[in-house]
Amino acid sequence: MSKLLKVNISLMKYRSDVKICIVLGAILGVVEAVSCHMKGNLTWFDMFEMSVLMVMFLSAVGGLFISRDYTHNTIRNKLTVGHKRNDIYLANQITEILIFCLPLILYLITSVICNICFIGTKDLNLSAFLKNIVVCLFANIAISAVTTFIAMTVKSSAGGVLPIILMYPLLFFSVMAQEFHDIKWLKIINDINPLSQLTVLMGPDKSPWLHIFYSILISVIFILLGMSVFRKTDLK
Repeated sequence: MSKLLKVNISLMKYRSDVKICIVLGAILGVVEAVSCHMKGNLTWFDMFEMSVLMVMFLSAVGGLFISRDYTHNTIRNKLTVGHKRNDIYLANQITEILIFCLPLILYLITSVICNICFIGTKDLNLSAFLKNIVVCLFANIAISAVTTFIAMTVKSSAGGVLPIILMYPLLFFSVMAQEFHDIKWLKIINDINPLSQLTVLMGPDKSPWLHIFYSILISVIFILLGMSVFRKTDLK
């Protein structure tokens, strides 16, 4: 699997859309902080608002990265030279995690630097802030697992489009769930939805460990399910 990862990481270096996302992560960190500072309402939790937007275009970039394997017959070539299907799937999943998390981490770093320069750390609730970061990272990993599952099972260029299409109903559902927060079953589903988890990070997350657990659960389920489906997929 290490050889597959090296190939994927090498491809990431040459993909302009991936490089744009990484650069954009740093730029957005500065833009968001400067914008809020100019409005006079900059807080340490404002930076998490941009994570929702970022995950939208990262899902598209991640989906297109994998769908390229099908459109260029790369997966068939990997199988021909003796790579196992599980290794191919896991290598793509790890690559997706990198595509999702590298721009996000760079965004958070630049945001933190800007916040220290603009408002300092006097009003920073460090414990709550760090928990929000962990929730944000695990939610992105969960969404990357869903993106990998879709792109690896659709087996066409549509796999690059469907992940971002899925993000819109998930986002709509999270907004509706917040409006009807008194409905218990709706709240549970909202807690499970990783995109919904991102929308509540503009303040200290009230249930960080629960959200982390759900994100890990979603990641494991979709990775195992995706590997199972991919093992049985006919690529002829």
